[in-house]
Order: sequence, then C-alpha cells, then structure tokens
Amino acid sequence: VIGATSTLVESGAELSNADRQELALTALDEARRLDRYVQNLLDMTRLGHGALQPKRAAVDLREIVGRVRGDLSRALAGHIVTVDIPRDLPMLDADPVLIGQALINVLENAAKYAPQGTAIRILAARQGHEVLVSVEDQGPGIPDAEKEKVFDLFHRVSKGDAQPAGTGLGLAIVRGLVEAHGGSVRVGDALQGHGTSILMALPLAVAPLHPDIPS
Repeated sequence: VIGATSTLVESGAELSNADRQELALTALDEARRLDRYVQNLLDMTRLGHGALQPKRAAVDLREIVGRVRGDLSRALAGHIVTVDIPRDLPMLDADPVLIGQALINVLENAAKYAPQGTAIRILAARQGHEVLVSVEDQGPGIPDAEKEKVFDLFHRVSKGDAQPAGTGLGLAIVRGLVEAHGGSVRVGDALQGHGTSILMALPLAVAPLHPDIPS
C-alpha cells in the first residue's frame, strides 16, 4: 500500500493513466487484504475469549458466495472458478458476515497455493440437518499427517522455500467461525490424487422434515 501510494504521490504526473489505475487498484487490493488480516486477528481474539456471538439468520449461501467472489475478484482472476449450488438448497442458519469471512479465508488459500490457470470449485449439498460446503483446488495438496494440524493456530504446511508467504491464521479462524455456528470443518480427500478439498458443514435454518435424506 505504501509503495503504490507513494509512487502515485511522487511520480503520478509522469505516469500514464493505465499505470496510475494499476497502482490505485494494487493499493486498494492490498488495503482490503490488510483489512481482512486485521479482522482475522480480531476474530481470533474474540474466539479465544468466547466473545464471538454470531448474528444468525436464515441466509442464502449463493448470496454469500456471490459477495465473496466479488471481494476476491482480483485474487481469483488467475483461476477458473466454478460454483455448483442447487437452486433448491435450503437457507443456512448463519451469520452471513462470519461465514463469508470463513469462505474468504478458504478461497484465498486456494488461490495462493493452486497454480495459475487451474480450477477452483465451490460446491454445496444438503446432508440431513446440514449443508456441506466444499472448496476444491488443484494445488499441491495437504499431506495426511497434517490434515488436522492445518487448523492449528499459526501452523503452515512445510513445502520448502517456494511456499507462498502466509500467517497460519486462515484455516484456524475458519474452524473457529464454523464451530461457533455448531458446524464442523475438515480436509477432504485430494481430487484425482492431487489438490485440496476443504469441507464445511453448516446448519440449516429450518430442520428438514425428512432428516434421513441421503447425501
């Protein structure tokens, strides 16, 4: 943010309109990323003190996903993002802001670690009294021995010097936010032998009349 804005201040008159626009967008993207990082820190602090109380309501998962994709439009621009959510999917009993933040963290991880040009899929299906939301990518995947550790605070999967920078906060906060709703989160099986699948189980707004519906 400082680098982009200082260039605009000091050399703005010498730059083309396209260069100025690109620097402004870079500063905006980084400011939003910093805002999400600070929000993650605040959420983790509130979770640690039991002070996080979701403002739950009946919400449409598709609306949450649409807003999240808009917020991450530039971060996801290098990937092929597909969404498969049934039109008749029941409403969630959730805080849309907190579940949106959880999805942002998962999608940011997917965009960071999966190669450019690969697919990221967002899927959802009803399973009994819950909705199972899955985010799948085609990145390097998570070793079996670390599938539970990735939800620990500040844990990062060891991949050598080529690993993208990160804080180890993202998935820890995802688990905290989802569990605050009475849900659960886990790492699923790799896709076709590679990639990562993060599965979030979230409660329905209204309990189904027939809970034994097959998944």
